[in-house]
Amino acid sequence: MPDTPSHGSSTKRSTPFNIHEYVATFFLPDSMLDYFDIVWAEEKTITRKHDERYKTEFHMFLDEKDNRPEELKSLRPNGFTEETVIDDFPVRNRKFILHVRRRRWLDDDEHSIVLNVYQLTADGTRLSEEFASFLKRSSSIIIP
Repeated sequence: MPDTPSHGSSTKRSTPFNIHEYVATFFLPDSMLDYFDIVWAEEKTITRKHDERYKTEFHMFLDEKDNRPEELKSLRPNGFTEETVIDDFPVRNRKFILHVRRRRWLDDDEHSIVLNVYQLTADGTRLSEEFASFLKRSSSIIIP
């Protein structure tokens, strides 16, 4: 946990601290902010009638950070992959949907490559691993 003053304290922080990222760690899958930056978030009203449990969806958009090791710094940026859409735990009575893009790179021969492969969803689903595990344990929903 970051070095932060207690509530109401006038003590200065000894380390840089981003309150938005800190709060986001409580809602995102483990270690997500180690590899991705939040680039946008928005709430949308659900107009479809098939899911009446929620009236709104919270969408968070994340792009992979440039975490290349020094020996791969010669690779050139080549945009991002198509987004992976992940359904995660509902938050405050809103569906919570993550939109995640990984970086693409060009090598010296102009070949497009993706460096990192992350296990973002449970196999065969659009659910985060934690959410799928929770549903498996606590309900009769069958997740492959």
